[in-house]
Amino acid sequence: MKLNFRFLLTFLAVAGCISSAHAATFDDFNDGIDDGWTRYDPISGTFSFPMESGSVAYQMECPWGSLFNPGRIGSINMKEPVHTKFHVEADLLNWTYNWGEDIGLLARLQEPVTSFFLPKGYALLLRNDKNGNPASRKLMIVKSLGGIIPPIFLTGEQGRLMVPAPDPSGDYRLKFWSSGGFLWGQIIDKSTGAAIMMWDGTTYKDRIYAAEDGAYSSGRSGLIAYVHIVSYRAEGVSPTFDNFYSGTDARPSTSIACTADVMVNTNAGHASPRASLSACQSAPNISQ
Repeated sequence: MKLNFRFLLTFLAVAGCISSAHAATFDDFNDGIDDGWTRYDPISGTFSFPMESGSVAYQMECPWGSLFNPGRIGSINMKEPVHTKFHVEADLLNWTYNWGEDIGLLARLQEPVTSFFLPKGYALLLRNDKNGNPASRKLMIVKSLGGIIPPIFLTGEQGRLMVPAPDPSGDYRLKFWSSGGFLWGQIIDKSTGAAIMMWDGTTYKDRIYAAEDGAYSSGRSGLIAYVHIVSYRAEGVSPTFDNFYSGTDARPSTSIACTADVMVNTNAGHASPRASLSACQSAPNISQ
């Protein structure tokens, strides 16, 4: 009887480990391969593993394309089941000085994945716009309906006038998560550990958000980059990512402090996540 009891405990422990292993993904790409990922590569780009900021990273490159077939490239995380509640993070270590480039994280990506323009799902994107001017860079949450339909902006002022403005010479961490009926996005300056502040039309805040619209209730996570302006100069995209994490909750070391200004949006026409404040105060961090 004692042996059976010990066997049961061992079985439960192993089952718990297996469940945890499949509930979240972490990939630092140090092995120089992207097994467990499906490459989204409709116009024949290049995937490589360069040394960046002292470690092996994951770079995706593609040409600028054309008006009807713009440059785009991505990688879809297949190492875990689809999620409804999600938390996705990755280091962004470098990218092209490009006029018209969007790069970032995917969540609730829909399958099957179409190769014609962009796949369906949500994304947190860093936009490089207006001839590479740092002051025009912005963080935004978008919904892609797939095919030739341009992504729909869900974040109002789209996190503009970033202070300090991200630059390819720096190292950053992108964070994208769902909580309390909203999608949230943030970019961290790894040199300071502080969130980059963004103007929302009323004040500077350390994150952006968008109300859940019910279009995609679950899906996969991943990385994405594409050219959203192809008529100005023939440049493609080449973001370098590292330390990718995806799960239903934040990693313990990535707790995000709650602040009153983050929880209130005074923009007309946008729902306020003030209802999430009590949950934020009672939980270790809002990204849960």
